[in-house]
Amino acid sequence: MAVLSSCSHSGLPILHELEAVHGITPTIEHYACVVDLLGRAGRLEEAEILIKKMPMPPNEVVLGSLWVHLELGERVLQELVQMDPQNTEYHILLSNMYALVGKRDKADSLRQILKKRGIRKMPGTSSIHVHGQVHQDKSHPQITDIYIMLDEMIRRLRVAGYVPNAASQVFSGCGSRVGNVDELEEIEQALFSHSEKLAVCFGLISTRAGSPLYIFKNLRICQDCHSVIKMVSDIYNREIVVRDRNRFHCFKHVSALVLSIELL
Repeated sequence: MAVLSSCSHSGLPILHELEAVHGITPTIEHYACVVDLLGRAGRLEEAEILIKKMPMPPNEVVLGSLWVHLELGERVLQELVQMDPQNTEYHILLSNMYALVGKRDKADSLRQILKKRGIRKMPGTSSIHVHGQVHQDKSHPQITDIYIMLDEMIRRLRVAGYVPNAASQVFSGCGSRVGNVDELEEIEQALFSHSEKLAVCFGLISTRAGSPLYIFKNLRICQDCHSVIKMVSDIYNREIVVRDRNRFHCFKHVSALVLSIELL
């Protein structure tokens, strides 16, 4: 990933060489990285071709890298919606992309279509294993202590350079409008309350310093939570393993090493 990120012009050839030369099967994160690089370099046609040739359906990680290129993102998502009209995820992503760039009428129109179909986004929930027991997040009796720990954690993250990724909240489907400072602050507060962050906080206050944390998430982990947990692993000297809907994410505190293992 580091090699791809540093090569704006040679990232695409390196991606093609991963499997052919090095025997590494590219993951969705590899494709997202190259799509982002191509977009930033203005090579939008190549980015679109790459998305269409991907061996797996593009998810919010790939499509989220296109939100600054509305025309391309809109065209790709509209084609995906036409190809798979029953896939509500594409409808939601397109709606959120409209919302993120201020096209609220289009966003609301799409959401009304989903509402009429009786389709709702599944809420994200996380659980953590502590002392042989499974603990849930917002319904936990220690929720006050968890939020106190959350405040401390966010403070330490900001000192370490953390900047909330508002796009992650919009693309999660939980926040739809970024129009002014108040709305941005509201989105950031919603980001801080993502279930996996709360699970991490409970783990930090309930286990010995340095012990590993094991968290289970029913949906994909968002980009902001991925970045936060990587930093938390380093700051608090913890190994953190998160299993989301698609893969295991293993965060090691030594230089914040991250390993993702896709589920079969």
